[in-house]
Amino acid sequence: MGRVEAGFRGLFVENPQPMWVLDADTGRFVAVNRAAVAKYGYSAEEFAGLTAAALRPDPGLLAAQLVWARSQRMAIRAQHRLKDGRLIDVELTASPLEFFGRPAILAVVNDVTERNRLERELSEGGFRDPVTGGANRALFMERVTHALTRLRRRHGALAVLVANIDGFNDVSKGLGYTTGDSLLQAVAARLTNAVRPGDTVARLVGDEFGVLLEDIGDLDRAIEAAERLHEDFAAPVETVAGGLTVGLSIGVATASTSRTDAGELVRAAALAMDAARAAGGGRVEVFTPGMDASATERLSLAQDLRQALARDQLRVVFQPLIAVRDGTIVGCEALVRWEHPSRGLVPPDAFIPLAEETGEITAIDTWVLRTACSQIAEWRRSGLGDLFVSVNCSGHDLGRGDLVDRVEAVLLATGLPPDRLEVEITESVAVAQPAEALDELRQLRRVGVAVAIDDFGTGYSSLSKLATFPVDRLKIDRAFISEIKHAGDDAPLVAAMIALAHRLGLQVTAEGVETAEQLALLDRNECDLFQGYLVSPPVSPARFRGLMPAEPS
Repeated sequence: MGRVEAGFRGLFVENPQPMWVLDADTGRFVAVNRAAVAKYGYSAEEFAGLTAAALRPDPGLLAAQLVWARSQRMAIRAQHRLKDGRLIDVELTASPLEFFGRPAILAVVNDVTERNRLERELSEGGFRDPVTGGANRALFMERVTHALTRLRRRHGALAVLVANIDGFNDVSKGLGYTTGDSLLQAVAARLTNAVRPGDTVARLVGDEFGVLLEDIGDLDRAIEAAERLHEDFAAPVETVAGGLTVGLSIGVATASTSRTDAGELVRAAALAMDAARAAGGGRVEVFTPGMDASATERLSLAQDLRQALARDQLRVVFQPLIAVRDGTIVGCEALVRWEHPSRGLVPPDAFIPLAEETGEITAIDTWVLRTACSQIAEWRRSGLGDLFVSVNCSGHDLGRGDLVDRVEAVLLATGLPPDRLEVEITESVAVAQPAEALDELRQLRRVGVAVAIDDFGTGYSSLSKLATFPVDRLKIDRAFISEIKHAGDDAPLVAAMIALAHRLGLQVTAEGVETAEQLALLDRNECDLFQGYLVSPPVSPARFRGLMPAEPS
Protein backbone atom coordinates (compact mmCIF):
# COMPACT_ATOMS: atom_id res chain seq x y z
CA MET A 1 0.00 0.00 0.00
CA GLY A 2 1.39 3.43 -0.95
CA ARG A 3 1.93 6.28 1.51
CA VAL A 4 -1.04 8.21 0.09
CA GLU A 5 -3.39 5.23 0.50
CA ALA A 6 -2.04 4.57 4.01
CA GLY A 7 -2.66 8.19 4.97
CA PHE A 8 -6.14 8.03 3.52
CA ARG A 9 -6.98 4.88 5.46
CA GLY A 10 -5.70 6.49 8.68
CA LEU A 11 -7.92 9.55 8.24
CA PHE A 12 -10.80 7.35 7.15
CA VAL A 13 -10.66 4.83 9.99
CA GLU A 14 -10.23 7.35 12.82
CA ASN A 15 -12.64 10.02 11.54
CA PRO A 16 -15.38 10.75 14.16
CA GLN A 17 -17.98 11.01 11.35
CA PRO A 18 -19.44 7.72 10.04
CA MET A 19 -17.89 7.00 6.63
CA TRP A 20 -17.90 4.20 4.13
CA VAL A 21 -16.78 3.32 0.61
CA LEU A 22 -19.28 1.71 -1.77
CA ASP A 23 -18.46 -0.20 -4.94
CA ALA A 24 -19.94 2.07 -7.63
CA ASP A 25 -21.20 -0.86 -9.74
CA THR A 26 -22.81 -3.03 -7.06
CA GLY A 27 -23.49 -0.61 -4.21
CA ARG A 28 -21.75 -3.07 -1.84
CA PHE A 29 -19.80 -1.81 1.18
CA VAL A 30 -16.08 -2.31 0.56
CA ALA A 31 -14.85 -0.30 3.57
CA VAL A 32 -16.42 1.22 6.70
CA ASN A 33 -14.81 3.20 9.50
CA ARG A 34 -15.14 2.71 13.25
CA ALA A 35 -17.67 5.53 13.65
CA ALA A 36 -20.00 3.83 11.14
CA VAL A 37 -19.71 0.53 13.03
CA ALA A 38 -20.53 2.30 16.30
CA LYS A 39 -23.45 4.26 14.84
CA TYR A 40 -25.18 1.48 12.88
CA GLY A 41 -24.48 -1.51 15.13
CA TYR A 42 -23.14 -3.76 12.37
CA SER A 43 -19.62 -5.15 12.58
CA ALA A 44 -17.19 -4.48 9.74
CA GLU A 45 -17.64 -8.10 8.61
CA GLU A 46 -21.44 -7.70 8.58
CA PHE A 47 -21.17 -4.49 6.56
CA ALA A 48 -19.06 -6.36 3.99
CA GLY A 49 -22.03 -8.61 3.25
CA LEU A 50 -24.49 -5.72 2.75
CA THR A 51 -25.32 -3.19 0.06
CA ALA A 52 -26.45 0.39 0.65
CA ALA A 53 -30.04 -0.71 -0.01
CA ALA A 54 -29.97 -2.73 3.23
CA LEU A 55 -29.92 0.53 5.23
CA ARG A 56 -32.76 2.17 3.31
CA PRO A 57 -36.32 1.33 4.41
CA ASP A 58 -37.48 2.78 1.11
CA PRO A 59 -34.67 2.43 -1.51
CA GLY A 60 -36.53 4.75 -3.90
CA LEU A 61 -33.96 6.88 -5.71
CA LEU A 62 -30.94 4.95 -4.43
CA ALA A 63 -29.97 3.47 -7.82
CA ALA A 64 -30.18 6.85 -9.55
CA GLN A 65 -28.25 8.49 -6.73
CA LEU A 66 -25.46 5.95 -7.06
CA VAL A 67 -25.22 6.69 -10.78
CA TRP A 68 -25.05 10.44 -10.16
CA ALA A 69 -22.47 10.05 -7.39
CA ARG A 70 -20.11 8.21 -9.75
CA SER A 71 -19.44 11.44 -11.63
CA GLN A 72 -20.04 14.31 -9.18
CA ARG A 73 -20.04 15.23 -5.52
CA MET A 74 -23.58 15.40 -4.20
CA ALA A 75 -25.61 15.78 -1.01
CA ILE A 76 -28.23 13.16 -0.23
CA ARG A 77 -30.97 13.22 2.41
CA ALA A 78 -32.40 9.90 3.46
CA GLN A 79 -33.57 7.69 6.30
CA HIS A 80 -31.40 4.80 7.47
CA ARG A 81 -32.35 1.79 9.55
CA LEU A 82 -29.91 0.75 12.26
CA LYS A 83 -29.26 -2.90 13.08
CA ASP A 84 -31.61 -2.68 16.08
CA GLY A 85 -34.43 -1.45 13.84
CA ARG A 86 -34.43 2.23 14.80
CA LEU A 87 -34.72 4.80 12.00
CA ILE A 88 -32.50 7.86 11.82
CA ASP A 89 -32.47 10.88 9.51
CA VAL A 90 -29.17 11.38 7.73
CA GLU A 91 -27.45 13.76 5.36
CA LEU A 92 -24.73 12.14 3.22
CA THR A 93 -22.04 13.77 1.18
CA ALA A 94 -21.15 11.34 -1.61
CA SER A 95 -18.01 11.79 -3.74
CA PRO A 96 -16.58 9.68 -6.57
CA LEU A 97 -13.13 8.14 -6.14
CA GLU A 98 -11.03 5.22 -7.32
CA PHE A 99 -10.52 2.58 -4.62
CA PHE A 100 -7.93 -0.10 -5.28
CA GLY A 101 -8.34 0.42 -9.01
CA ARG A 102 -12.14 0.24 -9.08
CA PRO A 103 -14.72 3.04 -9.35
CA ALA A 104 -16.14 3.73 -5.90
CA ILE A 105 -18.16 6.24 -3.90
CA LEU A 106 -17.02 7.75 -0.61
CA ALA A 107 -19.90 8.70 1.71
CA VAL A 108 -19.65 10.89 4.82
CA VAL A 109 -22.73 10.55 7.04
CA ASN A 110 -24.21 13.13 9.39
CA ASP A 111 -27.00 12.05 11.76
CA VAL A 112 -29.56 14.90 11.70
CA THR A 113 -32.37 13.10 13.53
CA GLU A 114 -32.27 15.37 16.54
CA ARG A 115 -31.88 18.52 14.46
CA ASN A 116 -34.86 17.57 12.32
CA ARG A 117 -36.94 16.85 15.41
CA LEU A 118 -36.15 20.28 16.84
CA GLU A 119 -36.87 21.95 13.52
CA ARG A 120 -40.23 20.21 13.34
CA GLU A 121 -41.05 21.51 16.80
CA LEU A 122 -39.89 24.94 15.69
CA SER A 123 -42.14 24.83 12.66
CA GLU A 124 -45.05 23.93 14.93
CA GLY A 125 -44.46 27.11 16.91
CA GLY A 126 -43.19 25.77 20.24
CA PHE A 127 -39.67 26.99 19.57
CA ARG A 128 -40.43 29.87 17.22
CA ASP A 129 -39.72 33.48 18.16
CA PRO A 130 -42.86 35.51 17.41
CA VAL A 131 -40.95 38.57 16.15
CA THR A 132 -38.11 37.15 14.04
CA GLY A 133 -39.77 33.88 13.04
CA GLY A 134 -36.56 32.04 13.92
CA ALA A 135 -35.42 30.05 16.94
CA ASN A 136 -36.30 31.28 20.42
CA ARG A 137 -34.55 30.87 23.75
CA ALA A 138 -36.10 27.47 24.49
CA LEU A 139 -34.81 25.98 21.26
CA PHE A 140 -31.42 27.60 21.71
CA MET A 141 -30.97 26.15 25.20
CA GLU A 142 -32.00 22.71 23.97
CA ARG A 143 -29.53 22.84 21.10
CA VAL A 144 -26.73 23.96 23.43
CA THR A 145 -27.61 21.09 25.78
CA HIS A 146 -27.47 18.52 22.96
CA ALA A 147 -24.27 20.03 21.58
CA LEU A 148 -22.63 19.68 24.98
CA THR A 149 -23.81 16.07 25.20
CA ARG A 150 -22.21 15.31 21.84
CA LEU A 151 -19.08 17.12 22.98
CA ARG A 152 -18.60 14.65 25.85
CA ARG A 153 -18.32 11.83 23.33
CA ARG A 154 -15.52 13.34 21.32
CA HIS A 155 -12.71 15.86 21.55
CA GLY A 156 -13.24 19.43 20.41
CA ALA A 157 -14.90 22.64 21.53
CA LEU A 158 -17.97 24.72 20.93
CA ALA A 159 -18.71 28.37 21.56
CA VAL A 160 -21.74 30.38 22.55
CA LEU A 161 -21.98 34.05 21.64
CA VAL A 162 -24.50 36.45 23.15
CA ALA A 163 -24.96 39.64 21.13
CA ASN A 164 -26.82 42.80 22.14
CA ILE A 165 -27.89 45.55 19.72
CA ASP A 166 -26.29 48.83 20.85
CA GLY A 167 -28.83 51.61 21.21
CA PHE A 168 -31.83 49.43 20.46
CA ASN A 169 -34.05 51.18 23.02
CA ASP A 170 -33.27 54.53 21.41
CA VAL A 171 -34.40 53.16 18.05
CA SER A 172 -37.65 51.79 19.49
CA LYS A 173 -38.42 54.97 21.40
CA GLY A 174 -37.31 57.35 18.66
CA LEU A 175 -38.68 55.57 15.58
CA GLY A 176 -41.44 53.43 17.08
CA TYR A 177 -41.88 49.81 18.06
CA THR A 178 -42.68 48.73 14.50
CA THR A 179 -39.22 49.87 13.45
CA GLY A 180 -37.79 48.15 16.52
CA ASP A 181 -39.35 44.83 15.49
CA SER A 182 -38.16 45.36 11.93
CA LEU A 183 -34.63 45.93 13.23
CA LEU A 184 -34.78 42.70 15.26
CA GLN A 185 -35.84 40.80 12.13
CA ALA A 186 -33.05 42.37 10.06
CA VAL A 187 -30.40 41.60 12.68
CA ALA A 188 -31.60 37.99 13.00
CA ALA A 189 -31.39 37.57 9.22
CA ARG A 190 -27.89 39.05 9.00
CA LEU A 191 -26.60 36.90 11.86
CA THR A 192 -28.08 33.77 10.27
CA ASN A 193 -26.51 34.56 6.89
CA ALA A 194 -23.14 35.21 8.54
CA VAL A 195 -22.74 31.85 10.30
CA ARG A 196 -22.30 28.34 8.95
CA PRO A 197 -25.37 26.29 7.92
CA GLY A 198 -25.10 24.01 10.95
CA ASP A 199 -24.81 26.82 13.50
CA THR A 200 -27.81 28.15 15.45
CA VAL A 201 -28.99 31.76 15.80
CA ALA A 202 -31.81 32.55 18.23
CA ARG A 203 -33.41 35.57 19.81
CA LEU A 204 -33.00 35.08 23.55
CA VAL A 205 -34.83 38.06 25.06
CA GLY A 206 -35.45 41.66 24.05
CA ASP A 207 -32.61 42.71 21.75
CA GLU A 208 -30.26 39.88 22.76
CA PHE A 209 -29.35 37.08 20.36
CA GLY A 210 -27.57 33.80 20.97
CA VAL A 211 -25.27 32.10 18.47
CA LEU A 212 -24.17 28.48 18.90
CA LEU A 213 -20.99 27.55 17.04
CA GLU A 214 -20.24 23.84 17.07
CA ASP A 215 -16.88 22.26 16.18
CA ILE A 216 -15.26 25.66 16.54
CA GLY A 217 -11.82 24.27 17.29
CA ASP A 218 -10.54 26.61 19.99
CA LEU A 219 -11.03 30.01 21.64
CA ASP A 220 -9.11 31.88 18.95
CA ARG A 221 -11.47 30.57 16.27
CA ALA A 222 -14.46 31.60 18.39
CA ILE A 223 -13.06 35.11 18.79
CA GLU A 224 -12.42 35.32 15.04
CA ALA A 225 -16.03 34.30 14.38
CA ALA A 226 -17.31 36.93 16.81
CA GLU A 227 -15.12 39.61 15.24
CA ARG A 228 -16.46 38.70 11.79
CA LEU A 229 -20.03 39.06 13.05
CA HIS A 230 -19.13 42.44 14.51
CA GLU A 231 -17.62 43.57 11.21
CA ASP A 232 -20.68 42.36 9.29
CA PHE A 233 -22.69 45.10 10.97
CA ALA A 234 -20.53 47.93 9.67
CA ALA A 235 -23.01 48.23 6.79
CA PRO A 236 -26.56 49.48 7.50
CA VAL A 237 -29.38 46.98 7.92
CA GLU A 238 -32.62 47.60 6.08
CA THR A 239 -35.74 48.23 8.17
CA VAL A 240 -39.19 49.64 7.49
CA ALA A 241 -37.73 53.04 8.38
CA GLY A 242 -34.86 52.67 5.90
CA GLY A 243 -31.22 51.75 6.44
CA LEU A 244 -30.00 51.85 10.06
CA THR A 245 -26.41 51.44 11.20
CA VAL A 246 -26.22 49.57 14.49
CA GLY A 247 -23.39 48.02 16.45
CA LEU A 248 -23.23 44.80 18.43
CA SER A 249 -21.81 44.14 21.86
CA ILE A 250 -20.76 40.48 21.77
CA GLY A 251 -19.81 38.16 24.60
CA VAL A 252 -17.96 34.89 23.93
CA ALA A 253 -17.81 31.74 26.07
CA THR A 254 -16.31 28.45 24.96
CA ALA A 255 -16.86 24.92 26.26
CA SER A 256 -14.90 21.70 26.20
CA THR A 257 -15.69 18.48 28.04
CA SER A 258 -15.06 20.30 31.34
CA ARG A 259 -18.13 22.56 31.03
CA THR A 260 -21.34 20.65 30.45
CA ASP A 261 -24.17 22.88 31.64
CA ALA A 262 -26.03 24.90 28.99
CA GLY A 263 -27.29 27.49 31.47
CA GLU A 264 -23.79 28.06 32.82
CA LEU A 265 -22.34 28.47 29.34
CA VAL A 266 -24.99 30.91 28.11
CA ARG A 267 -24.76 32.90 31.35
CA ALA A 268 -20.99 33.17 30.90
CA ALA A 269 -21.45 34.55 27.38
CA ALA A 270 -24.08 36.99 28.67
CA LEU A 271 -21.71 38.24 31.38
CA ALA A 272 -19.05 38.82 28.73
CA MET A 273 -21.63 40.71 26.67
CA ASP A 274 -22.43 42.87 29.71
CA ALA A 275 -18.72 43.64 30.01
CA ALA A 276 -18.64 44.68 26.34
CA ARG A 277 -21.58 47.04 26.92
CA ALA A 278 -19.99 48.46 30.08
CA ALA A 279 -16.82 49.19 28.09
CA GLY A 280 -18.79 51.39 25.71
CA GLY A 281 -20.39 48.83 23.39
CA GLY A 282 -19.55 47.91 19.82
CA ARG A 283 -16.90 45.38 20.82
CA VAL A 284 -16.20 41.71 21.59
CA GLU A 285 -15.36 40.48 25.08
CA VAL A 286 -14.39 36.95 26.16
CA PHE A 287 -15.68 35.53 29.42
CA THR A 288 -13.23 35.42 32.31
CA PRO A 289 -13.94 34.17 35.86
CA GLY A 290 -13.56 37.72 37.18
CA MET A 291 -16.73 38.68 35.33
CA ASP A 292 -18.69 36.31 37.55
CA ALA A 293 -17.41 38.12 40.62
CA SER A 294 -18.22 41.50 39.04
CA ALA A 295 -21.75 40.36 38.27
CA THR A 296 -22.22 39.21 41.87
CA GLU A 297 -20.94 42.57 43.11
CA ARG A 298 -23.22 44.41 40.71
CA LEU A 299 -26.22 42.41 41.90
CA SER A 300 -25.33 43.20 45.51
CA LEU A 301 -25.04 46.91 44.68
CA ALA A 302 -28.41 46.83 42.91
CA GLN A 303 -30.02 45.22 45.96
CA ASP A 304 -28.52 47.93 48.22
CA LEU A 305 -29.66 50.67 45.82
CA ARG A 306 -33.28 49.52 46.13
CA GLN A 307 -33.07 50.29 49.86
CA ALA A 308 -31.00 53.48 49.62
CA LEU A 309 -33.94 55.89 49.63
CA ALA A 310 -35.82 54.13 52.43
CA ARG A 311 -32.64 54.02 54.54
CA ASP A 312 -31.90 57.75 54.00
CA GLN A 313 -28.55 57.11 52.29
CA LEU A 314 -29.01 59.56 49.39
CA ARG A 315 -27.90 63.17 49.62
CA VAL A 316 -28.45 66.20 47.39
CA VAL A 317 -25.48 68.52 46.87
CA PHE A 318 -25.49 71.86 45.06
CA GLN A 319 -22.96 73.40 42.68
CA PRO A 320 -23.22 77.16 42.12
CA LEU A 321 -24.21 78.57 38.73
CA ILE A 322 -22.45 81.91 38.33
CA ALA A 323 -23.00 84.83 35.96
CA VAL A 324 -19.91 85.25 33.81
CA ARG A 325 -20.23 89.05 33.56
CA ASP A 326 -20.09 89.85 37.30
CA GLY A 327 -19.47 86.61 39.25
CA THR A 328 -22.88 86.63 40.97
CA ILE A 329 -24.29 83.28 42.06
CA VAL A 330 -27.69 83.15 40.36
CA GLY A 331 -28.58 79.50 40.81
CA CYS A 332 -27.29 76.00 41.37
CA GLU A 333 -27.34 72.51 39.94
CA ALA A 334 -28.71 69.80 42.23
CA LEU A 335 -26.77 66.52 42.12
CA VAL A 336 -27.40 63.26 43.95
CA ARG A 337 -24.81 61.40 46.03
CA TRP A 338 -25.03 57.97 47.67
CA GLU A 339 -23.41 57.57 51.07
CA HIS A 340 -23.31 53.81 51.53
CA PRO A 341 -22.77 52.67 55.14
CA SER A 342 -20.03 50.16 54.25
CA ARG A 343 -18.94 51.11 50.70
CA GLY A 344 -18.54 54.79 51.45
CA LEU A 345 -19.35 57.36 48.78
CA VAL A 346 -20.55 55.51 45.65
CA PRO A 347 -19.79 57.56 42.49
CA PRO A 348 -22.84 58.62 40.45
CA ASP A 349 -21.45 56.98 37.32
CA ALA A 350 -21.53 53.68 39.24
CA PHE A 351 -25.09 53.82 40.51
CA ILE A 352 -27.06 56.06 38.12
CA PRO A 353 -26.76 53.60 35.15
CA LEU A 354 -27.67 50.81 37.57
CA ALA A 355 -30.71 52.78 38.73
CA GLU A 356 -31.79 53.20 35.11
CA GLU A 357 -31.42 49.47 34.44
CA THR A 358 -33.35 48.44 37.56
CA GLY A 359 -36.09 51.07 37.19
CA GLU A 360 -35.16 52.83 40.45
CA ILE A 361 -34.22 56.00 38.58
CA THR A 362 -37.75 57.45 38.51
CA ALA A 363 -38.09 57.27 42.30
CA ILE A 364 -34.61 58.74 42.75
CA ASP A 365 -35.22 61.56 40.24
CA THR A 366 -38.52 62.43 41.92
CA TRP A 367 -36.88 62.49 45.36
CA VAL A 368 -34.02 64.70 44.10
CA LEU A 369 -36.51 67.05 42.44
CA ARG A 370 -38.61 67.38 45.60
CA THR A 371 -35.57 67.80 47.88
CA ALA A 372 -33.91 70.39 45.63
CA CYS A 373 -37.09 72.44 45.12
CA SER A 374 -37.82 72.36 48.84
CA GLN A 375 -34.32 73.62 49.64
CA ILE A 376 -34.42 76.47 47.11
CA ALA A 377 -37.89 77.50 48.31
CA GLU A 378 -36.62 77.59 51.89
CA TRP A 379 -33.61 79.72 50.92
CA ARG A 380 -35.83 82.11 49.02
CA ARG A 381 -38.15 82.50 52.03
CA SER A 382 -35.14 83.25 54.22
CA GLY A 383 -34.04 86.05 51.88
CA LEU A 384 -31.00 84.27 50.44
CA GLY A 385 -31.75 85.47 46.91
CA ASP A 386 -33.81 84.80 43.83
CA LEU A 387 -32.01 81.55 43.00
CA PHE A 388 -33.09 78.96 40.47
CA VAL A 389 -32.21 75.26 40.59
CA SER A 390 -31.32 72.93 37.72
CA VAL A 391 -32.27 69.26 38.17
CA ASN A 392 -31.24 66.34 35.94
CA CYS A 393 -33.92 64.24 34.28
CA SER A 394 -33.14 60.71 33.07
CA GLY A 395 -34.16 59.68 29.59
CA HIS A 396 -36.17 56.91 31.27
CA ASP A 397 -38.47 59.57 32.76
CA LEU A 398 -39.34 61.01 29.36
CA GLY A 399 -42.14 59.50 27.36
CA ARG A 400 -43.82 57.89 30.39
CA GLY A 401 -46.54 60.51 30.26
CA ASP A 402 -46.35 61.60 33.92
CA LEU A 403 -43.32 63.92 34.00
CA VAL A 404 -45.32 67.15 33.84
CA ASP A 405 -47.71 65.95 36.56
CA ARG A 406 -44.83 64.99 38.86
CA VAL A 407 -43.08 68.33 38.36
CA GLU A 408 -46.25 70.34 38.96
CA ALA A 409 -47.02 68.30 42.09
CA VAL A 410 -43.55 69.05 43.50
CA LEU A 411 -43.81 72.76 42.71
CA LEU A 412 -47.21 72.93 44.39
CA ALA A 413 -46.01 71.06 47.48
CA THR A 414 -42.82 73.11 47.92
CA GLY A 415 -44.14 76.51 46.85
CA LEU A 416 -41.27 77.09 44.41
CA PRO A 417 -42.30 79.27 41.43
CA PRO A 418 -42.08 77.35 38.13
CA ASP A 419 -39.63 79.88 36.65
CA ARG A 420 -37.15 79.00 39.41
CA LEU A 421 -36.80 75.41 38.16
CA GLU A 422 -34.78 74.14 35.20
CA VAL A 423 -34.93 70.53 34.00
CA GLU A 424 -31.79 69.14 32.34
CA ILE A 425 -31.57 66.33 29.79
CA THR A 426 -28.39 65.23 28.05
CA GLU A 427 -27.98 65.93 24.35
CA SER A 428 -27.81 62.21 23.52
CA VAL A 429 -31.10 61.64 25.35
CA ALA A 430 -32.73 64.60 23.59
CA VAL A 431 -31.69 63.35 20.15
CA ALA A 432 -33.19 59.91 20.76
CA GLN A 433 -36.60 61.06 22.00
CA PRO A 434 -39.80 60.49 20.01
CA ALA A 435 -42.21 63.33 19.38
CA GLU A 436 -44.36 62.38 22.40
CA ALA A 437 -41.45 62.81 24.83
CA LEU A 438 -40.38 66.14 23.35
CA ASP A 439 -43.97 67.29 23.72
CA GLU A 440 -43.63 66.72 27.48
CA LEU A 441 -40.75 69.20 27.47
CA ARG A 442 -42.91 71.69 25.59
CA GLN A 443 -45.61 71.28 28.23
CA LEU A 444 -43.05 71.98 30.96
CA ARG A 445 -42.04 75.20 29.24
CA ARG A 446 -45.69 76.24 28.95
CA VAL A 447 -45.98 75.75 32.72
CA GLY A 448 -43.00 78.07 33.13
CA VAL A 449 -40.24 75.52 33.81
CA ALA A 450 -37.03 76.01 31.79
CA VAL A 451 -35.38 73.16 29.87
CA ALA A 452 -31.63 72.77 29.35
CA ILE A 453 -29.56 70.43 27.19
CA ASP A 454 -26.65 69.07 29.22
CA ASP A 455 -23.30 67.84 27.83
CA PHE A 456 -23.87 69.79 24.62
CA GLY A 457 -21.42 68.93 21.86
CA THR A 458 -21.19 65.22 22.70
CA GLY A 459 -24.51 63.97 21.32
CA TYR A 460 -24.03 64.79 17.63
CA SER A 461 -27.37 66.52 17.17
CA SER A 462 -27.77 68.26 13.85
CA LEU A 463 -28.14 72.02 13.83
CA SER A 464 -31.52 71.70 12.11
CA LYS A 465 -32.80 69.41 14.85
CA LEU A 466 -31.36 71.63 17.59
CA ALA A 467 -33.47 74.53 16.32
CA THR A 468 -36.61 72.44 16.92
CA PHE A 469 -35.74 71.28 20.46
CA PRO A 470 -37.98 72.83 23.16
CA VAL A 471 -35.08 74.20 25.23
CA ASP A 472 -33.97 77.44 26.88
CA ARG A 473 -30.32 76.79 27.62
CA LEU A 474 -27.33 74.83 26.32
CA LYS A 475 -24.70 73.53 28.74
CA ILE A 476 -21.33 73.15 27.00
CA ASP A 477 -19.66 69.91 28.04
CA ARG A 478 -16.56 70.19 30.22
CA ALA A 479 -14.49 68.32 27.64
CA PHE A 480 -14.52 71.42 25.41
CA ILE A 481 -13.72 73.80 28.28
CA SER A 482 -10.76 71.66 29.42
CA GLU A 483 -9.08 72.29 26.04
CA ILE A 484 -8.62 75.98 27.00
CA LYS A 485 -5.12 76.06 28.50
CA HIS A 486 -3.81 79.60 27.97
CA ALA A 487 -5.11 83.15 28.05
CA GLY A 488 -4.60 83.59 24.31
CA ASP A 489 -6.43 80.41 23.25
CA ASP A 490 -9.21 80.97 20.72
CA ALA A 491 -11.25 77.78 21.40
CA PRO A 492 -13.19 78.17 18.12
CA LEU A 493 -15.59 75.33 18.95
CA VAL A 494 -16.61 76.92 22.26
CA ALA A 495 -16.99 80.32 20.60
CA ALA A 496 -19.09 78.79 17.82
CA MET A 497 -21.38 76.99 20.29
CA ILE A 498 -22.01 80.19 22.24
CA ALA A 499 -22.68 82.17 19.06
CA LEU A 500 -25.00 79.46 17.72
CA ALA A 501 -26.97 79.27 20.96
CA HIS A 502 -27.38 83.03 21.15
CA ARG A 503 -28.52 83.16 17.53
CA LEU A 504 -31.20 80.61 18.42
CA GLY A 505 -32.28 82.71 21.40
CA LEU A 506 -30.79 80.33 23.98
CA GLN A 507 -28.65 81.04 27.03
CA VAL A 508 -25.37 79.17 27.58
CA THR A 509 -23.79 77.60 30.66
CA ALA A 510 -20.19 76.36 30.53
CA GLU A 511 -19.43 73.32 32.69
CA GLY A 512 -16.15 72.36 34.32
CA VAL A 513 -14.52 75.80 34.52
CA GLU A 514 -11.35 75.45 36.60
CA THR A 515 -9.02 78.32 35.61
CA ALA A 516 -9.11 82.07 35.22
CA GLU A 517 -7.98 81.65 31.60
CA GLN A 518 -11.06 79.58 30.82
CA LEU A 519 -13.32 82.13 32.47
CA ALA A 520 -11.67 84.99 30.56
CA LEU A 521 -12.34 83.29 27.23
CA LEU A 522 -15.98 82.70 28.17
CA ASP A 523 -16.27 86.36 29.09
CA ARG A 524 -14.82 87.46 25.74
CA ASN A 525 -17.39 85.33 23.95
CA GLU A 526 -20.28 86.58 26.11
CA CYS A 527 -21.14 83.22 27.72
CA ASP A 528 -24.00 83.65 30.20
CA LEU A 529 -23.26 81.30 33.12
CA PHE A 530 -20.55 78.94 34.29
CA GLN A 531 -19.99 76.30 36.96
CA GLY A 532 -16.85 74.52 38.09
CA TYR A 533 -14.14 74.12 40.66
CA LEU A 534 -12.85 77.65 39.99
CA VAL A 535 -15.60 78.76 42.37
CA SER A 536 -16.81 75.59 44.07
CA PRO A 537 -17.36 71.85 43.65
CA PRO A 538 -20.80 70.46 44.49
CA VAL A 539 -21.29 71.02 48.24
CA SER A 540 -23.79 70.37 51.00
CA PRO A 541 -26.67 72.83 51.56
CA ALA A 542 -24.90 74.31 54.58
CA ARG A 543 -21.67 74.94 52.68
CA PHE A 544 -23.58 76.35 49.69
CA ARG A 545 -25.30 78.85 51.97
CA GLY A 546 -21.86 79.93 53.14
CA LEU A 547 -20.92 80.79 49.54
CA MET A 548 -23.74 83.31 49.29
CA PRO A 549 -23.34 86.98 50.36
CA ALA A 550 -24.29 87.69 53.95
CA GLU A 551 -27.92 88.64 54.42
CA PRO A 552 -28.43 92.38 55.00
CA SER A 553 -28.92 93.16 58.68
